[in-house]
Amino acid sequence: MEKSETYKALEADFTSTFIHELMPGVLHNFANPLNGIMGRSKLLQRRIDDTVRKINEQYPETAAGLQDELQRIKNDIRSVNKESESFFEMFRDASGKFYALAAKGKDRINISQLLAAEMRFANFYLEFKHEITKNMQFDSDCLDIKGNTAELSLAFWRLIRFAMTRALKSEIKELSLTTHHNHENILILIKYSGDAVPEDVSNFIAQYFQGDNLDIADVKMEKGFLMALVMLKQYSAGIQFSTKEDSNTISITMPYRVSAG
Repeated sequence: MEKSETYKALEADFTSTFIHELMPGVLHNFANPLNGIMGRSKLLQRRIDDTVRKINEQYPETAAGLQDELQRIKNDIRSVNKESESFFEMFRDASGKFYALAAKGKDRINISQLLAAEMRFANFYLEFKHEITKNMQFDSDCLDIKGNTAELSLAFWRLIRFAMTRALKSEIKELSLTTHHNHENILILIKYSGDAVPEDVSNFIAQYFQGDNLDIADVKMEKGFLMALVMLKQYSAGIQFSTKEDSNTISITMPYRVSAG
């Protein structure tokens, strides 16, 4: 059954609260029991180790008879600990994205850390996680820039998503993301297999970033991709597109001392 206009309006009204109102509460409610599970599982690990040690010392014959069973219990508890830590890492990656999107005002932002978080979040897209060969190299010595985390998170995520969708449609399905820096700029390289940005579009965007009075909305590309470029221009970024054999590269240069707004 086709959705009515009334349903679509109500759906849009619900989703409008998702990032700023719903998800912070959901994440908060998940965090408390998760922290409890992790704390209790680690405590249980210490207790079983102490208990097994005491049994071995005080009742060696009994311990010998229970050795296999006690080892299975210890292994099960270690598995619970490992799985709880894995779940916590996934929770951190998901919550980090939504907390970033809820950020207000300006802050000091480490681009390498931001992009590493975006790539971890991308693993929630199963095709990206299982089908794309990824290579990531982040410069840990990059200086921070001043800006809004939500703006940069959305902009870079859209560029990653752009590269991801093209890599998935290619035969070799590869994507890499690297960061470097020099004394003036942060350099971000997004390389991907698949279809390149058309040359006329690439030339138009180059003119747009050089300050020409052009309307980027006239470009025939995905709107989200174009809006990401508009956002990065507000940070005085430079964008270049290049292609070599089966690999395409989006090169982004961001100066340290300029912030949007």
